[in-house]
Amino acid sequence: MEKCYLCPRSCGIDRSKNKGYCNQSGLKVARVSLHKWEEPIISGSNGSGTIFFSGCNLKCVYCQNYDVSHGKGKDITPQILADIFKKIEDSGAHNINLVTPTHFVDDILKAADIYAPQLPVIYNCGGYDSIYTLDKLKDFVDIWLPDFKYSDNSLAKKYSNCNDYFEVCTAALIRMRQLCPKDEIADGLMKKGLIIRHLVLPNALQNTKSVLQWIAENLSDDTYVSIMGQYTPFGDAFKFDEINRKLKPLEYKIAVEYAKKFKLFNSFIQSLDSASKEFIPNFDESPIDFDFL
Repeated sequence: MEKCYLCPRSCGIDRSKNKGYCNQSGLKVARVSLHKWEEPIISGSNGSGTIFFSGCNLKCVYCQNYDVSHGKGKDITPQILADIFKKIEDSGAHNINLVTPTHFVDDILKAADIYAPQLPVIYNCGGYDSIYTLDKLKDFVDIWLPDFKYSDNSLAKKYSNCNDYFEVCTAALIRMRQLCPKDEIADGLMKKGLIIRHLVLPNALQNTKSVLQWIAENLSDDTYVSIMGQYTPFGDAFKFDEINRKLKPLEYKIAVEYAKKFKLFNSFIQSLDSASKEFIPNFDESPIDFDFL
């Protein structure tokens, strides 16, 4: 295997012999399932066919999938992943949703060479992606679903060990929009497009304000934005007093008001009831779970 430069960490490590920052070498998946709690134009009535990949190039301290981002999962091959693509299609899912896929892009494309999905493919990532890797996916990904976590790199450093998140993420968002200039929605479902997710953090409303302002000023105010109020202190969040609690209703209300201020009217708003463990996939079940078939 060549040295890995798939993500902006640019470890340059031969992952056939060693693990990079993502803590992964070969292809590894934590769970496959129908997920009905994505944005309505993603989940629809049947659900999104989610493939949760193991490891992560951010590993945020508050990650709701903490065990998975730190490596929990099952080793598979590109052939098995191709079989998963087909099984998801057979399940009636509206799309194939690749969750935290950045560090496995080469293996994902190998699987696509074996079986090209007939459903829209979603690239569901943390927003810390290189242009080099995004360009590899230009003929494969239909829907870009990135996070835009931080406008403030001091928060990115503190919670995600990342000094340049804002610069990297904003460049990636611009490139995603270039790769898919127009959103296409039919029968209430997105077929092609860009949806930017932002998780509102406790005690970080200025971060949220600047994120939403950047989107409005640098992409457009008709950009689809998902303003998430589901923050729950998972993982190592207990080590940071300021984020060791759920979001207050007033904080989320202010975040939504910011979206209105910047005329981001294509915004998805959550009920704060979603800040609950019941909405988190159970990764203690079978790693490759086709019980929904």
